[in-house]
Amino acid sequence: MRIKLSEKYPTEREEICNKIITILNLKEDNTFLLCELDEDLEKQNKILELKEEIQQYFACSTISSFKPNFDCKRPYLNIIRSILRKQNYIFIGNDYTIKINSIPKKTIKYLIFRNNE
Repeated sequence: MRIKLSEKYPTEREEICNKIITILNLKEDNTFLLCELDEDLEKQNKILELKEEIQQYFACSTISSFKPNFDCKRPYLNIIRSILRKQNYIFIGNDYTIKINSIPKKTIKYLIFRNNE
């Protein structure tokens, strides 16, 4: 029987998660705002550059960003969410309103943490 990638490459998979979290540059409360990620092309590109490395250590057939001819609005967010969830991170998004020049702007605040049970 074939060995699962999760059993074969546990340290490499965790390193990729750490790279993603480092790229996101989470706030002290382990959160980031979607609007900030949408505006930061450098972060988006760094995450998309991890695709080849991710394919070596993760089964990607269920991740829509890796499917050919599949249009994904935010492939970088899809990769973040999918990879972290596969490594038992919990990824929660809540509506959030920030004020930019006293004009309210709706976005999503994502919380990332790991359940150690």
